[in-house]
Amino acid sequence: MRHLLCACCCYYALNYAAAKLKTVTRMHWTGESKRFITVGILSALLSFAAVNLTPLYWLSERVTDGLLRKFRQVSHPDLTLVVIDDESLRALGRFPFDRTVYARMLDRLKAAGAKVVAFDILFVEPTPSDKALAEAMKRFGKVILGVNLSLKSEGKVPRRFLLSPDFPLPLKVAGATLPPEPLLSACYSLGFVYPFPDRDGVCRSLPLAVELTEAGGVIPSLSLAAVMAFLGEPQMSPNSIRWRNRVIQLGSDWDIPVLPPFSPERVGFPSISLVKVLEGEFDPELVRGKLVLVGMGASGLSDRLPTSTDPLAYGVEIHGAAISALLTGKFPKHIPFWLQVLIALAFCIPASGSLLLPRFHQSLLAFVGLTLAAYILALLLLRWGFVLALMPLLLSLVMAFVVATGLLLEIQRFALERIRAYVAQPVTEAIASPQEMLRMGERREITILFSDIRNFTQIAATLPPYEVVGLLESYFNRMTEIVRIYGGVVDKFLGDGMMVLFGVSFGQTDHAQRAVLCAWQMLEELSAVNWEWERVTGSPLRIGIGINTGIAIIGEIGAEWRKELTALGAAVNLAQRLEQLTKDLGAALLIGENTYYKVADLVVAEPLEPMTVKGFDQPIVAYKVTGLTELGQQIRRSILATGV
Repeated sequence: MRHLLCACCCYYALNYAAAKLKTVTRMHWTGESKRFITVGILSALLSFAAVNLTPLYWLSERVTDGLLRKFRQVSHPDLTLVVIDDESLRALGRFPFDRTVYARMLDRLKAAGAKVVAFDILFVEPTPSDKALAEAMKRFGKVILGVNLSLKSEGKVPRRFLLSPDFPLPLKVAGATLPPEPLLSACYSLGFVYPFPDRDGVCRSLPLAVELTEAGGVIPSLSLAAVMAFLGEPQMSPNSIRWRNRVIQLGSDWDIPVLPPFSPERVGFPSISLVKVLEGEFDPELVRGKLVLVGMGASGLSDRLPTSTDPLAYGVEIHGAAISALLTGKFPKHIPFWLQVLIALAFCIPASGSLLLPRFHQSLLAFVGLTLAAYILALLLLRWGFVLALMPLLLSLVMAFVVATGLLLEIQRFALERIRAYVAQPVTEAIASPQEMLRMGERREITILFSDIRNFTQIAATLPPYEVVGLLESYFNRMTEIVRIYGGVVDKFLGDGMMVLFGVSFGQTDHAQRAVLCAWQMLEELSAVNWEWERVTGSPLRIGIGINTGIAIIGEIGAEWRKELTALGAAVNLAQRLEQLTKDLGAALLIGENTYYKVADLVVAEPLEPMTVKGFDQPIVAYKVTGLTELGQQIRRSILATGV
């Protein structure tokens, strides 16, 4: 049933992730989307590798410990603890007690009907009271003594205390430190009490048995020996242990998780003070027919270790947690590694792919949502008895989002570099800098330049397409470089013509002068490309340029997904009409009246008769530019020298 719940939870997690991914990839399956999905996959794999192959593993264990503190360990009703607490120390004096104390305790427990007693206390040195305790043990019957493991053999362990599984165990030691002979002969079984903490000092699991290399057998833990005395002999396999129809899945060290319930003031299991047992001041129903575990629980004693659920658990609580897990069969099981990686992939791919959403705040919300969903999934799985390693999952999520953000920035940087090939530098700077973005629909005085190649339509009709493209590319390369030098913005290419704006760049008040000087430079530059033009077309290259200055609406014009920086208004229309008039009037460069007033000292120009043009009710006055004055030549040289 638990595996079914785990599978269902994973199914819903995958469905959630798939929905996110579907939202992210509404666009066509492009190379960019593949790169973001690849980032998600690699982030998950690298995060799991980093956590499991580096010291980050121990940090991951601590994070999992924090998660396990939310697991409610159920104490089996057949388990009761008798603890040597502070009250017992005040009543009985200094520890260790005379062993007749334990003999009296056993008699009291037998009278109350206890079934099994296990001592999480070491009886190492012989004492005069061993005989009294041994006799009490014989009277009780099923008494389990705790022993310590040793790196060297300190006596032969009787065969009746050893297990004989038909498979090797992963943990091996030389031998065990046995109790004095009277106690050894009187006890029902032995079990080691060493808790086997991890390298960081935290006891997270308890091996149920270890192999004694010099004794030629397997000694059980105190927990397993006690449960075997209580339930009988189990069926053992390399990865599980079974009592009747209850199967306990074990870890790689033939171990079981220990999760003692946290209690800051006393042990977390149902317990009775030792002194209360000795005085008979306890309810016999608390121990009748039950397994009783005896150990230390006083604040002044040092038998304490950190566990996943308790920062300082008593040794008796650790063994109590193992016994309770064996009796109930209920403890959280770690999800297989491959399934954890699959879950991480299900979250990381949408996390990295979320950067393809139209707005970054949407990507950030998606990342936060995925992170919360991962945490909630871990809590739900824990509630159903499964442990999902939270740190590699969260680390892979963060890595996927951060790396994908870096990839997005790199793509945008590359896109901005490509934009520079199409848009003048001032515009790209305005696009990249929120502080200097052009306001939508701003009215501003600017100068507009239109240029066009004479008779290009007829020329293009007689040439192969590749030669037409080559000629235009050579021509536009020259012209746009000149526009860039004079601070203009190529608004758009109109077939073989151009629309150029001056005054769009912030602080450019001399836009009229720059536009006229740029136009004259363009006319002079024709000689540099004429040789190739004449070779291909058989005729010289001739262009016409119209310039006008006036108030225009400039800004980002267009739809939500496609915008361009452009200018609108009568001033723009007049500049285009002037460019069209150059052909009829046989002029290379015509400027409007407003432009002339701003550049009169820079150019040699002659006024033309007022004329009526399409779109204007009143006749307009234009000027035909035939050269530059000395001042104009000087300013042009300054711009060419400094680029400003």
